[in-house]
Formats: sequence, C-alpha cells, structure tokens
Amino acid sequence: MYRYLYVIAILIFFISPSGAFSSAVYDRAVKAYSEGKYDTTIVLIKAHLRKNSKDPQSEQLVPLVTEALLRKGDTESTHRLISMFKQKYPSSRFTARMWYLDGVAFAREEKFLKALNAFSAALDAGVSRTLDSLVMVNSEVIANVMCADEFAAIPSKFLHGRIAEMMRFYEITKLYQIGEYSKAQGLADQFQKVYPRSRYNQKVGSFFSRAKVKEKDLSTINIGVLAPISGDEGEIGRRIVSGIQLAIDQYNSRKSLKVKPLILDTKGSMVETALKTQELVSQRSVPVIIGPMLSQTATVCAAISMDKPVVMISPTATDDGISELGKNIFQMNTTMGVLARKIASYAIDNLNIREFAIMAPQTPYGRLMADNFKKELQKRNIEVVAEEYFEEGGNDFKPQFTSLRSKLLDHYINKQMVERSIDYKGRALVRADSTRYADSTLPVQGLFIPAEADDIVMLAPQVFFHRIRTQMLGSNGWQNQKVIDDGQRYVLNTMFSASFEPNQTQSNWMEFKKAFRARYNGEPDKISALGYDAASLVLRAIETAGDNPERIAEALSEVTGYSGLSSTISFSPENRTNTEAVIMKVTQKGFVRVQ
Repeated sequence: MYRYLYVIAILIFFISPSGAFSSAVYDRAVKAYSEGKYDTTIVLIKAHLRKNSKDPQSEQLVPLVTEALLRKGDTESTHRLISMFKQKYPSSRFTARMWYLDGVAFAREEKFLKALNAFSAALDAGVSRTLDSLVMVNSEVIANVMCADEFAAIPSKFLHGRIAEMMRFYEITKLYQIGEYSKAQGLADQFQKVYPRSRYNQKVGSFFSRAKVKEKDLSTINIGVLAPISGDEGEIGRRIVSGIQLAIDQYNSRKSLKVKPLILDTKGSMVETALKTQELVSQRSVPVIIGPMLSQTATVCAAISMDKPVVMISPTATDDGISELGKNIFQMNTTMGVLARKIASYAIDNLNIREFAIMAPQTPYGRLMADNFKKELQKRNIEVVAEEYFEEGGNDFKPQFTSLRSKLLDHYINKQMVERSIDYKGRALVRADSTRYADSTLPVQGLFIPAEADDIVMLAPQVFFHRIRTQMLGSNGWQNQKVIDDGQRYVLNTMFSASFEPNQTQSNWMEFKKAFRARYNGEPDKISALGYDAASLVLRAIETAGDNPERIAEALSEVTGYSGLSSTISFSPENRTNTEAVIMKVTQKGFVRVQ
C-alpha cells in the first residue's frame, strides 16, 4: 500500500499562480525547495515568519513551507498549518492548493475518506489545469489502493461529482475482481443511469455483461468431499458425509446459488486419497475440499493441496501439524496437542500448580500428549520433576510407581536442602533416604495421566496405594462412563481437557436431530455433527467469497467462537487448527464442565 502512497507524495511540486511577487526570502526558499533541500526551505521560511508575522508574503510563503513539510513526511504539522492558513486567509488564491496538500497528507496517513473530501474541496475551490490533473490522478491512486468493502462507506453526496463518479466506477471494478458478480452487475446498471455520459461507461457496460455471464456460471459451485465410504472406516465416513449433505441441502433450499458436493471414496487408503485429491484439484478445479477424515489421509491431501488454488478442511483429523502445511489447510477437530496444552495452561493459570509429574502410555498418543504438555510448561518455565511410561493394557504398574516415588523423593529432599541452604542437588539418593521415607506420602502438585479408560481405572487407585499426594490431570480418554463406574472414589476431582460434547437438549441440536431423522430416518451423533459443521463453515465462506479459494481461506481464518453442533470453533491466520477445548471435572454425578 505504501508504494502507491509514495506516488502521491512525489507528484507534489511548487505551483506559483499568476501575479505572485518575488522577494529575497521567497526566491531563496523556492531555490532550496527545487534542489530538494526541504529542511533549508522550512528553516528559511519559519525564521522569516517568526520575525515578520504580518508580512504580506506570508500568504505565499505558508503554502511553500507546507509542501516542504509534507515532503518530509510531517503530516501533523501539515494539517496544522493548513488549518491556520484557511482561518487567516479564507478567500486566498492559494486555498485550492492548500486543500490539495491536505488531501495528500490524509492519503499518506491512509485516511482515504478525508483525503477524498479534501480533494473534492480543492476542485470546488477552483484549481488550475495542472492541479486539477493532480487531484484526479491521486484520487485514482487512492481508488486502486482501497478494497471493495471500503467503497460502501464513501458518501457520494459529499464528494465532488467527478471524484464520486470515479469512486463508483472503481467500486464496480473491485466487486467484479473479488467475484461479487451480482453486486457488480447491480451497481453497473445503476451507474449507467446516474452517469449516462461517463467516460467509464464503455468499461462499465463490459463489466455488466461479463458479470451476468459470471453470475450464471456461478449458479452452481462444486465442492469436493473426500471420505472413506467403503473399507474399515466406512461407517465413520458415511456418517460424516450424511452431515455434510444435510447442511448443503438446507443451504440449497433457501439460496439461489447452489452448491453441489462431489463425493469421492478414499477407502481409507493414502494411495486412493492421493488419486482422488489430484482429480478434485487438477480435473474438477473445486475451490474447497471437505475432508479427508483420517489423519494419515488428511496429511496426504494437505501435502498435495498446499500452494494450490483449493482450500482443505478436515472435520475429524486429530494429528498435530497438518494445518501447518499451508495457509489453505484447516483442521476443525480439536487436536491432541491442543488438548494437552489446554490442560497444562488450566493447571497453571487456574489451579496455580507449579510442579508436575507425567505418567503416560508408551504409545504414539501417549508420547504426543506428554510432549505437548511439556512444551506448554517450558513456555512458562514450569518444572517437570518426573516422567514415567507404561505399556497399555497392563495390570501391574509397580515398577513405574516405584521409579516415580524415587524421583519425587529426590525432588522433595532437594527442596528441603535448598530451604536450609545446603547444596544437595546431584547427590545420588542413598538407601537410608529410601528407608526413612518408605512409608511417607510424597507430594507433587500435578500428575498428568493422558490414558484411556481401561488404564485409568487401574492407575488411579495405585496413585493412592503408592502414597502420592497430587491433583490428577488428564485428557479426552477420561471422558468415559467406565472411569466413574470402575474408578470410583479414586478418580473424583480429576480435571481433564476434552473436545466439546454436543448438548443434545439444546434447541439447535433438536432442530438438527429432526432434520437428520427426516432426511435419513436415523439418529445423528457427534460424527455427523462434525460433517454438518464443516460444511456450514464452508457454505458461510462461499456466501461472501464465491468460488475464490484465497478469499474462502481468508473467511475461514476469521472464524472465532463459532457455536457449532459438534463444538465451538476458532481459527486464525496464524493457527488454522481449531483452538477450542473444554475443561471437565470428574464428580460423583458425572462429568461437569468447569471452563
């Protein structure tokens, strides 16, 4: 943008109207200005005006020093001088020129409406042919810099007729460029009626006819859907697609613009996903792909789609890093990394926990959760005093708890010694220490256990059995009725992070349920709701962006706090993974949301 505004600045030059008189100070100032010595110009004129405030030359010197100040980029002083000049010389022959300089200063500040108003005032005041040309050139520069939405805020009745005409023309141009063909067509028709002899009419007529063609072409927009319709994950894929189709059907029933889903079966295969992605991107040229559903297939699609004119949004993929492959890649489901970081942040900010231990399964999931939990702690300079990993499905976790107690004891003794100003750190834990504290309860403020329900109900009692006093923390695996039924008192008051669970008593879910039953003669669930939400977000973006993938991506990036059926959804240009997660507490009555 600044490149265009610089063009405005370098078009300023000294214009001396006929009848201007000369003096030694004036001639020296003009010479310094013409040589680009703006500081010298300013010093000369200001020194003269301080000593000769009532000098008749002031009327001619002030416009020159104003131009010099503007050349230096001092727009604040420029506006102040112009305001003082207009009050002192309300009928000056330099008034039009001062309005022009005021407009240039506003333009450099990116206050475009004020700039256009100043340029209009310059034309109304009566300008020379040269200054008239400069006003129109710089008004056109502003029009080129502005985006389509900004034109709607320009009140034409306050602008000079020629500038208003130019702005309306550029509004039509910008609307056409961003795919707002219906609006462009309507304004083009209105423009030709208001300005029947406009020099822009030939171009406006061309926009009118091309917009009609484009609008007809866009009466139907094809979007891609990649899902495992067959294969081991076929049931999940079909439920996702049912939600997507329902959202599209509802949209098409109330909109003139129709959206058609091109549903392709990935079969849960990465090879099949690659072939189907290439078909949608290269042969069908769809602006959006909803899917794929599985993390491994979503990664394949994202790798092919990055830097291509298409937006990919996966409703269900949970692996971290997929959206980082490109600015056009989105993950709507809450990822494991988001969940781990969420519970870590909550423990620090809301529970005031400042030391943690981790007991995680020796699986890719367990490692991922532990690593992201630790990343959040490292950002806050919070200590992890112990880590232990176990095999899923086991019954005996004694080795892990014995090791955990040993590390906690070492940490506890070290803290005691530090408090007494004794250097203990680095000394090996001796047998005497273990014997002395064998029956003691050892504290650690927070213990993160990102496990599944079957392991949780085995681990939680052993935390008590091995005399570890702590606040247990977990993640989505805890949200299982088995945890409450089998974990009993040992799991109570555990805090854990989870993705949002739909409230099936709320009105929006009841309406969704009714529509789903009518369409499919079956019951919806969170999986179908994820598909519905993904399609709803895409349709909302298409409503404003048309079939332009870049603008669709921009629209999705601005989604914040969207209350979907499956979850609350928030994206940003920097983070295209849904950042929303909830904090739950295990109670005797069930799982209670606390944040």
